[in-house]
Amino acid sequence: MTRFITCIFLLFSTLAISQSKVLSGYVYDDLEKKPLEGAYVYLDGTTFSASTDSRGFFKITVPHVYNTQLVVSFIGFETLRIDDPFQYEKPFKTFLRTDATELQEVVITNKSPFTRKQMMRVFRQQFLGMSKNGRSCKIENEDDVYVYYDESTHTLKARCRKPLRILNKRLQYKLVFDVMAFEVNYTTTSLEDYNLYKSFFAGTTFFTDISKKGDADKKRKEIYQGSVSHLMRTMREGDWEQQKFTLYVDRIPVNPNDYIRVSDSATFKKVTLNDSLIEATRPKFEVVGLADYKRPPAYKNLDFIVLHNMDTSTQSSINFENDVFYIDESGLYFPVDVLLFKGYMGRLKAGDMLPTDYVYVP
Repeated sequence: MTRFITCIFLLFSTLAISQSKVLSGYVYDDLEKKPLEGAYVYLDGTTFSASTDSRGFFKITVPHVYNTQLVVSFIGFETLRIDDPFQYEKPFKTFLRTDATELQEVVITNKSPFTRKQMMRVFRQQFLGMSKNGRSCKIENEDDVYVYYDESTHTLKARCRKPLRILNKRLQYKLVFDVMAFEVNYTTTSLEDYNLYKSFFAGTTFFTDISKKGDADKKRKEIYQGSVSHLMRTMREGDWEQQKFTLYVDRIPVNPNDYIRVSDSATFKKVTLNDSLIEATRPKFEVVGLADYKRPPAYKNLDFIVLHNMDTSTQSSINFENDVFYIDESGLYFPVDVLLFKGYMGRLKAGDMLPTDYVYVP
């Protein structure tokens, strides 16, 4: 009996190993072609990372393929971002170029209408967020943030000399965020919320879990429920009812799986909107006198509203820019510009982020 149990254990262990994926390679100096020891390598948005040894070698083992970039960084060198790193089945070589550029200060002919203190307040709000999680965050190297206001476009912008080191006290993560873009657009020269038109930021992230004995589990579960990641995983699996999501199309509750169809496509799931059903739902109208008028796609000009657990505070609207996109096993969707979220999901910021490899356990 003991041998039988041992065999079963070994079988499951072997299956687990066979399902995992390994990323490995070497990091070199592009100029001298010498290995770089201590280079930092991580999968964007996850907790998976490695440092290179004296040979410049790194190895990262993950449970499955992630549709995200592999980021390679080293002090004094330009950060390298590798798309689709899982295409390499064997160790591959990367070369880092010396970073000869410094952050270029923007020349402003007129004095800024706002102080740095005022602009940094908005930066924290629009980057970290105003939720409990966002307010608990602290940027440890704020001096590396350069903020400026473009009066010609009514836009607050920010650039960062170095990746931001963020301590999220509530969710118990240390987050390294390499900001690639940050803009807040206003309808006039203002920093007031009522003049805010839209905000946007992008970059690569790495998470370090600093929680002890699961003391942050409850708070992480709270922010995961009803998040974009939760919705994408639900959409992938089609278990809307079990996950307590409700979809409204043009203010009418519908069966999500009738409107959103999911099929297998290589490593990822392919999501296709049911154009014919959406076309039937959309209000009919006629355009008179415009011979060259082109009717918009069926999925546009419709309100797609999502509620989680029938809680109106989680109400989010979704704008689809295409009728086909893909979702990986972790809930990452692509192309990233195919969906636009407003409402609750649109208000979630960097302070509300969880690692891509976060696993929700009820």
